[in-house]
Amino acid sequence: MKKLILSTDNKNKVLEIKEALEGLPLEVYAKSDFIDKEIQVDEKYDSLEENARLKAESLREYAPECFILADDTGLFIHALKGEPGVHSARYAGNHDDEANIKKVLKNLKNQEDRSAYFKTVFVLINPKGQEEIIEGVCEGTILKEIQGPKTFGYDPIFQPDGKNISFAEMTIHGKNEISHRGRALVGLREYFKKVLR
Repeated sequence: MKKLILSTDNKNKVLEIKEALEGLPLEVYAKSDFIDKEIQVDEKYDSLEENARLKAESLREYAPECFILADDTGLFIHALKGEPGVHSARYAGNHDDEANIKKVLKNLKNQEDRSAYFKTVFVLINPKGQEEIIEGVCEGTILKEIQGPKTFGYDPIFQPDGKNISFAEMTIHGKNEISHRGRALVGLREYFKKVLR
């Protein structure tokens, strides 16, 4: 069995990735389940790919014989010239979903164009040190007010194209079928199906 180490300890992310890769000859571990050391990474770059790569490379030092996976996600709003982008998690200064949403709604107050997209980038490093980039994108619109429960991030104000409800109003399964992250996870599974034959 090959081992995949995730550069996260977020239980929901770990569960989501485990479910996406279920049935493959792969053991999936959260960072702290495999490495007995605190790894702090300063996400200093202006692209999702570079920040994800930084996280993956810093983790690989401790588990070079394993597959390493890191990811970064951002919300890109056209009328705000791509903001919040790579700074999505701390757009209002702190890691505060409510404050981030308020800032987006305030900055879009007089904007006609409310189109936006979510993007997730996975950087996967295999035991030979080779890198694979897997992306998922979901286009949509920023709503004028919160719709649905305050679930996660910007979900209550993001309405994906082709739907008339926000991400926050969708079931987890429904969201995963069309979300940026869900699409990246499909790509991740396809990659492992090829290399783990």
